[in-house]
Amino acid sequence: MTVRKELVSIAVAVTLITASRIAFAADDAKHPCALVRDNADRLACYDQAFGKPADPVAAAPQEQFGFKEKEVERKTGKTGESEAQASVSAAITSLSRLHDGKFVVTLDNAQVWSQSEFNSQADVQVGDAVTVRRGVLGSYLLVTKAGIATRVRRVK
Repeated sequence: MTVRKELVSIAVAVTLITASRIAFAADDAKHPCALVRDNADRLACYDQAFGKPADPVAAAPQEQFGFKEKEVERKTGKTGESEAQASVSAAITSLSRLHDGKFVVTLDNAQVWSQSEFNSQADVQVGDAVTVRRGVLGSYLLVTKAGIATRVRRVK
């Protein structure tokens, strides 16, 4: 009996998804750009009507800061990390502690950094302005408002 209820639920979900796709396609067909036959012209029409999306690689230097070259290549399809970006300054919006006492901070630019060393005197609080800068051999240092640095790695 439980299997029958699950099958009915799945059937209802598939029906609703199919109906919403049909409705979406019908709404899309009503837009004047949908009638343009040439692909490039149709894209230009939609870009003009709804605005051109931001180029993820154009905004990349700060967004990619802290990721290893292979991670950047995997995420963007482009090789190389911006060497011009030496540091990022931001405020801490979220702070959590791991079971081993290390901290994980989320910055106001949406970057997430995790402390990677144990014996550090670095003390951070939500709202603190910090700077993350390049260290040696591909490492990164989070510098607190007191000027104390601790090694970190980019999580997100």
